[in-house]
Amino acid sequence: MGRSVSLCNILVFSVLLVFGPAAHAQEFVTGIVVDSATFAGLPSVNVKIKERNVGTQTDSRGNFSIAAQPKDTLVFSLVGYETLELPLMGYEDGVIRLSEKYTMLEAVTIDEFKAENLYEGMFEEQNARLRKSIPFYFSKAKKEKIKLQGLKEENLRVQTYVDVVVNNPELKGRLMKEHSLTEKEYYDILMAFNETHYRVMYYLTRSELISLLNSFYENRAALR
Repeated sequence: MGRSVSLCNILVFSVLLVFGPAAHAQEFVTGIVVDSATFAGLPSVNVKIKERNVGTQTDSRGNFSIAAQPKDTLVFSLVGYETLELPLMGYEDGVIRLSEKYTMLEAVTIDEFKAENLYEGMFEEQNARLRKSIPFYFSKAKKEKIKLQGLKEENLRVQTYVDVVVNNPELKGRLMKEHSLTEKEYYDILMAFNETHYRVMYYLTRSELISLLNSFYENRAALR
């Protein structure tokens, strides 16, 4: 009897030893998925672990939570948007942007007018550095670490925009009231703002961003 109990204890200990670390390595990964142009939360985005039959969907505001391991890669997909793969090595909870799929149309050249861009070329050197390819001799882990670091820096740059525009219903309400805008008109102007100022809007301070938004909405509302 004593020997049987000992064998059972050994078996239980062996199972815990083999499966224990794997269980503890798994943790919940959270974040919010937004449209890259409007920063509006995207509902019903499919969030799956690559090469595993595990997945979930974002809620009505774009939030998601999924149990995964640091070595996993998350795959985000939604009809009308580009599929995004995100390695979890070094991932920190943040904003994940999905870009819309665009249909290429025949190019049209307009010679009569060229809008002056006050910030033209201001960030060309930095953008060129970000586009620079990672040396081929770096290990896969090193490349993934560099890419993740780039994502972290990008998230930090857009945080001011998210705080001012996405998470600030007071600003939206004020602009709609001041300019007598419907919700659709508000988002149409916001999309135009993002397309016009995409080079600089993530580098502005809170006060600079609000000032630029106020001016843009005032000008667009006057043209209606």
